[in-house]
Amino acid sequence: MTRSTAARAALLAVGELLAWWAALVVLWLMLVSTVYTLEWVVGAGAAAVGALAARAGRRAVTWR
Repeated sequence: MTRSTAARAALLAVGELLAWWAALVVLWLMLVSTVYTLEWVVGAGAAAVGALAARAGRRAVTWR
């Protein structure tokens, strides 16, 4: 794998993680009524874990 190919793959991985994270945060925001600072931290952390799991699951199915 060349340097530019590796950089492109890393950029795509980060983009996918950010897309999953944003989608999960939006879903979480739709499900809660009030948002406090601690809830933001916990929700963002849970969304990050969910984004990692979603990416791992997609990679397991598509072999990429």
